[in-house]
Amino acid sequence: MAFVLTHWQTDSLARFSVFLCLFVGAATLKYRVPGIAGTFSPVFVFALLGSATLSLSEVAVAGACGGIVQCIFKPQRRPSLVQVCFNAASLSMSSSAAHLVVQPEILGLAAKPLLISLTLGASVMYLVNTGLVSVVLTLVQRESLVEVWKHWCVGSLPFYLVGALIVAAPLSVDRQVTSTIALLVAPAILLAAIYFRIIFHSSGKTLVESQGSSQTV
Repeated sequence: MAFVLTHWQTDSLARFSVFLCLFVGAATLKYRVPGIAGTFSPVFVFALLGSATLSLSEVAVAGACGGIVQCIFKPQRRPSLVQVCFNAASLSMSSSAAHLVVQPEILGLAAKPLLISLTLGASVMYLVNTGLVSVVLTLVQRESLVEVWKHWCVGSLPFYLVGALIVAAPLSVDRQVTSTIALLVAPAILLAAIYFRIIFHSSGKTLVESQGSSQTV
């Protein structure tokens, strides 16, 4: 964060403001996966979308802000300072990693279709984010890293895939990402987030009910 702040770069403050609002708004649409002490949010979708037009410093700062909001917005328990800092760092690092891959000139992919860059960016962000969170959850819950990561990956993979497809749709027509395109994509992200929240909320109820039944027996 010190690096990106000292090397701050922006081509349009208005565009960055729009994306920052989208990052923060997406962070409030969090949902919990049953059996995992953590939450997901569609911030990564706007991180992918922003990576095609924002600078590295803009993506890193917006990701950190999204991580903070995701942690402090309507928490079940009041988060500690270290939890807030970790969540901000995790989303900032994973968003920055995706940016480095999505930008085609960095890896020499300028001549390749944008879909390839987006797929690589989504994969890198997916691995970095789930990897960091899984390590911390393993330390907190004292469970197997493989099992925690497997559960975390299975729970988040469908959302990452859907998000990547939503991002790829408008960019396949026009590589130029504008604030208007970002705002037009937002409703689809909102619907996807609500859909997954409902699914996992229902799964959580079923899990709790089954655990209660087994304890009663």
